[in-house]
Amino acid sequence: AADLVIVGGGFGGCAAALAACRNGARVVMTEETDWIGGQLTAQGVPPDENRWIETVGGTRSYLELRRAIREHYRRHYPLTDAARANPRLNPGNCWVSRLGCEPRAALAALESLLAPYTATRQLQILRRHRAVAADVQGDRVRAVRVLDLEHGDERLLEAPFFADATELGDL
Repeated sequence: AADLVIVGGGFGGCAAALAACRNGARVVMTEETDWIGGQLTAQGVPPDENRWIETVGGTRSYLELRRAIREHYRRHYPLTDAARANPRLNPGNCWVSRLGCEPRAALAALESLLAPYTATRQLQILRRHRAVAADVQGDRVRAVRVLDLEHGDERLLEAPFFADATELGDL
C-alpha cells in the first residue's frame, strides 16, 4: 500500500518522490518511458537557472543533485587535474546553465539519490506504465488504473494522495 501515488516520473515527479520518501511516505511513481527524470535525463536540456544557483539559489535537494552529477563525472570520466578540483565543474561547458551534462550522467545522479528508497521499496517506480483511468469521487481521486506497456496488464493504484506529475496534466 502506498501513501502517495505520483503519476509521471519526470523531474518534478522525482522531486516529489524524493521529498515524500524523506518524510517517511511510501510512494509509487509511474513513468510511461523506461527513463525517469524528464528533459534533463532524456533530452539533454540543461536546467534554466538563476545566477545564484551555486550559492543560495536552489533547494537542498537540487543542490545535492548538482553535486551528484559532478561526482559522477569525477568518478567515471577522465578529467584534467584542474577540472577534477573545480567545485563548480561544468562538464558540458554550458552557458545556459552553470552545469551542463550528458543525459546519462544526470540519470545516474538522480537514480543515486532515489536508490536508498528504491532499495528498501519505500519507493516503487513503475516504468513503462501509463495512467488510463482515474476513479474520482467529487474532487478526490480514489484510485488510478495504469497500463503496463510491456505486458498489457492493468493495475489499480490506491492511496490517500495522488500527484499529477505528467508532462501535460494527463491525470
